[in-house]
Amino acid sequence: MRRIIALLVMICFVAGTFAKVPVTGNKIRLTDNWEFLRQDVGNIWELVRPIKKGQPEEQPIWTKVTLPHCFNAEDAVDPDLNYYQGPGWYKTRLKLDNPYPDGRMVLEFEGAGQKTDVYVYMTKVGSHVGGYDSWNVDITDAVRAFLASKDAERFGGEIPLSIRCDNTRDAEMIPSDLSDFNLYGGIYRYLNLVYLPEVSVASLRIEPALDAKLKKGTLKVSGTFYNPADVREALVEVTVKNAKGEAVSTRTLDKITPLGDLDMLDIQIDKPQLWDVDHPVLYTCEVTVTANGQKMTASERFGFRSFEFIDKGPFMLNGKRLLLRGTHRHEDHAGVAAAMTEEQM
Repeated sequence: MRRIIALLVMICFVAGTFAKVPVTGNKIRLTDNWEFLRQDVGNIWELVRPIKKGQPEEQPIWTKVTLPHCFNAEDAVDPDLNYYQGPGWYKTRLKLDNPYPDGRMVLEFEGAGQKTDVYVYMTKVGSHVGGYDSWNVDITDAVRAFLASKDAERFGGEIPLSIRCDNTRDAEMIPSDLSDFNLYGGIYRYLNLVYLPEVSVASLRIEPALDAKLKKGTLKVSGTFYNPADVREALVEVTVKNAKGEAVSTRTLDKITPLGDLDMLDIQIDKPQLWDVDHPVLYTCEVTVTANGQKMTASERFGFRSFEFIDKGPFMLNGKRLLLRGTHRHEDHAGVAAAMTEEQM
């Protein structure tokens, strides 16, 4: 069974022909100092307006929570209760310290259900539909505008961040409420604050391939660059290393303007080391972008392997038959529902 599990994990998540890299930089996991309200409010002003002594808002209706957090941590496992489906709010204050002058600040959501709206003070900076994918929202411009406003004094240099999640029943969403699992609400996967330089690598696309005899490999590397400040020129360096850490190919692209997609490498590798269940050999691709004296490196591992499902026949890996058996588990645990920690996983 260990042999089969290794195949399923590695072939799906590492050795695939497409590798998307999450935002990479100085990353801070935002777990503490959150408050939660399991209901809706009239508008975003209700979360940030000043509270005078004697007003009803002095009474604590918010609950202190730690992320990941799920609306349905308790009711989802109670057979006598319907689990809550509706809106909920999270709020905190960010203390920012970006090491990159004029750099970017991005919130990286590893998953939040099922619809999410993000606010910096009273500015809506992003929305997302879907509870099971990671996504990013750039808060840089909203933060700068808030710090330049007269309202910033009231918060002592901290940034008010408010997030609305909603798992209300919706016939137009996928998956539907007819699925065999609950559609939970909340920031139930980790949320990260990422500091980025002016120009950064947003994603890499790694495309390894083998010839029919498994003796020669081809490798294509392309990427998407994040450059909202429109820095005119950048230096991009690409290095491919084998499993021993030895460089097998390098390329430098100077004085380019990475405003989006860029093809960076298209090479042939003789006698590539094959990724296999018993010998999961992985190469590494590193891409470094330098602009205005700021540097960032993104890396991704990948493998050379050939796979095929024979018509009405077996599965073949590198020309050899391999038996596949699969299993799964729901993202669900007593006491936390979908907000499972890495230790629980």
